[in-house]
Amino acid sequence: MLEFWRNPEFVRHARAELRPARAVTAAVVAMVICVLVGLTCWSSEHENVRVFFRTFYAWLVGIQFVVLGVWSAAACGQAISRERELKTYDFLKTTRLTSTELMVGKILGMPVLAYFVVACSIPVSVLSGILGGFSLRVLAGTYVLLLVFALFFSLVGLWGSMLMEKSNVGAIGLLGLLPNGIALGFVDSSFPGFGALSVFPAIFSLHGLKEMEVARVTPSVFGVQVPFFFLTIFLYVVFGAWFALMLARNLKKDLEQIRLLSRWQAVGFVAFLNVLFFAFLDPRRVLTEVKWGMTSPQQVSVLVVGLNAAILFIIGVATLTSHERLKVWWRRWTAGEESYLAEYGLPWPWLVPAAAIAYALLAAEALGMLRVLPLKEWQLGRGAVQLLVFLIFTTRDVMFLQWCALTRMKRPIVKGFLYLWLYYTAVGVSALVASIVSTSGNRYIVALLTPYGMFNSQEVWPRFAPEICLGMVLQVGVIVFILKVITKRLQRPALVPASSAV
Repeated sequence: MLEFWRNPEFVRHARAELRPARAVTAAVVAMVICVLVGLTCWSSEHENVRVFFRTFYAWLVGIQFVVLGVWSAAACGQAISRERELKTYDFLKTTRLTSTELMVGKILGMPVLAYFVVACSIPVSVLSGILGGFSLRVLAGTYVLLLVFALFFSLVGLWGSMLMEKSNVGAIGLLGLLPNGIALGFVDSSFPGFGALSVFPAIFSLHGLKEMEVARVTPSVFGVQVPFFFLTIFLYVVFGAWFALMLARNLKKDLEQIRLLSRWQAVGFVAFLNVLFFAFLDPRRVLTEVKWGMTSPQQVSVLVVGLNAAILFIIGVATLTSHERLKVWWRRWTAGEESYLAEYGLPWPWLVPAAAIAYALLAAEALGMLRVLPLKEWQLGRGAVQLLVFLIFTTRDVMFLQWCALTRMKRPIVKGFLYLWLYYTAVGVSALVASIVSTSGNRYIVALLTPYGMFNSQEVWPRFAPEICLGMVLQVGVIVFILKVITKRLQRPALVPASSAV
């Protein structure tokens, strides 16, 4: 990693992208853009030289972030999918380079022209920043953010490309912009730390732009205030490490062989996300009486359940086992050579500890705030039932997708998603029609066939609606049925062609 310039993949892209004629043209274009931006700023701010340089610097830095971020995401976003389209992906799989070396070479090599273009404009922006009154510390921090920002979205782009069969440069390029706009909404919420996923609060606070509302907010981590600058770098590094782990495990594998995380890594990822959730929860904004910008303990509990419902489903899908590996595990397990919790066994047992970790952290948060809020305000019993309901329905859906993976359908997981979407659409339409006839009919349909009945029920544990219990029992029966169907498929003998007589 430290000697990336010797990486053959990086050298290959650097030689292709930085040919002398192309590099000179890119440098000239960068300088022309700087001149045009400078003239534009001078036309509006020529009366105050200091304001002109600050405006010129702001425009240059903004352009550098957009160009390097989108260019890096777009270039890396077609790195693997483009190889598949050109039928050259087998060369990557057979090279002596490891997955990590390939990852480093592509992340730093494919957008190398973007780095060169931005590097040509950095002396101009640094000089204008100094003349505008910004310190060297601020300028250095800005370009540290720029580097981390570009590397992170290069990882995201490469990760997305690994999961796609065909390249879509436009969609991957937007990955550099969308999270930065969405994350800004968290700044004025009970979880301001998640606003650090956007680079804007860090830039605004670093430059002391107090006229911007986001620059006046200081997020907290476990109740300790941390500047956006350090929090943004931390989040990009830790999330980047997870993406790098997934890439290192799967970069040289075909689509049907990809397993983003191992089972234990998946459980660890669930724990990491939940710890992050409670770390960024501002305890000063958790009140019994809900006001603007505040959150009640019941709302926090519902957010935990909703977050983990999505996480459990994503983790379940990410740990699905291929037909061949599941068949091998089944034979070894029936022979007593493998554990039921083996790496390539069925995914459902691993959803249970993930859900247990989420609830344990919720209970720990409630106990930690016992001096401020009474325990009953958190309604931990109701939260446990809600999480259990989502665990059962998620297990059912994941096991259905696992069954789809054992069939002879083309793209079984994609078709499994479509079947699930069709199922929930049909249930929703049925509930809507039933509500016209009877409100109780709508309630029973939602409770029996979807995990959202718990939120419709107004009863509090332990007197929640009986249909919730009936729905859980019904879905457990469906899970048992799916397991039996999977077992029958795994018990089928392998079809081996008969040897021809010599």
